[in-house]
Amino acid sequence: MKNFIFILVFSFIAGKSTAQKFTNNYLADDFKFYKGALLKLNPEATYGFNHSFYEKMEYVRQSYDGRMIYPQREHHLGTQRDSLLNRVFSVQNIVNRSGGDYNDEIYLEDPILVLQDTLSKQLIYYVYNAKYEHAFPFLTSPIKYNERELCSRIERYVDDFTGKITINSPMFSGTRMNKMGIDKVVKKGKVAHYLSLNTNAGTLNVRKRGAYIIFTDGTKWSRPTEEIDVDADKDGYRYSAFITLTASDLLTFSTKEIKKFRLFIYDENVNPAVGVKFRTYVKCVRKAK
Repeated sequence: MKNFIFILVFSFIAGKSTAQKFTNNYLADDFKFYKGALLKLNPEATYGFNHSFYEKMEYVRQSYDGRMIYPQREHHLGTQRDSLLNRVFSVQNIVNRSGGDYNDEIYLEDPILVLQDTLSKQLIYYVYNAKYEHAFPFLTSPIKYNERELCSRIERYVDDFTGKITINSPMFSGTRMNKMGIDKVVKKGKVAHYLSLNTNAGTLNVRKRGAYIIFTDGTKWSRPTEEIDVDADKDGYRYSAFITLTASDLLTFSTKEIKKFRLFIYDENVNPAVGVKFRTYVKCVRKAK
């Protein structure tokens, strides 16, 4: 009887984990929203295994000793990727190297995600890299954002000379410029909303037009006559557009998630979690005063 119950419980947990939809959701500096999410190794991942996975917190603190969990055979700098395949982990907590709750010490030390295998209950301590997306080897379950917290990040400026009010979503996530932004401008009782988009490319094209968006539900939005600006950038050239939105547009962007956008011929794929976050920012800016 006990064996039968164990099999039922095991099957239920396994079924619940496999039913989850896992996607590439690298959150960069917003890593605290991983707490409570499920992680599953990306089968295509080739980076992110060196000095990252540990069995005990004391080994994390002594990472220079090379005591990674499931060490690679040829050397002991990293963990064997296959040891993490086909396993689902829940993010139990996010801590610092002292084991306490992580409180934005991002410039001093990397956060540590406490992972628990959903079946074996084994704990693994994962040192998270908030700087390099290619070093994050996981797919995740859908990320749940706290709308109140995101709305608290909305920025508001008042021009002392004209009284113009500008309300906008954050321009940066940590040190990275956001690829999408939403602005509200209130001047002399009139309200206007603007969408900003930017992407990088290695080739130069000037005086070009066309902004196009695909949403996750498959629908599309376009402004083929929109002028695209271009500036030199450390990554080549940065293409950008600043687009006036109608009331109908605003409703669309507050209810749909952007999957991909194109400026002239240059495409930018949008991380699913970033699409959800931007939709929330649009809602926050709409209601902000």
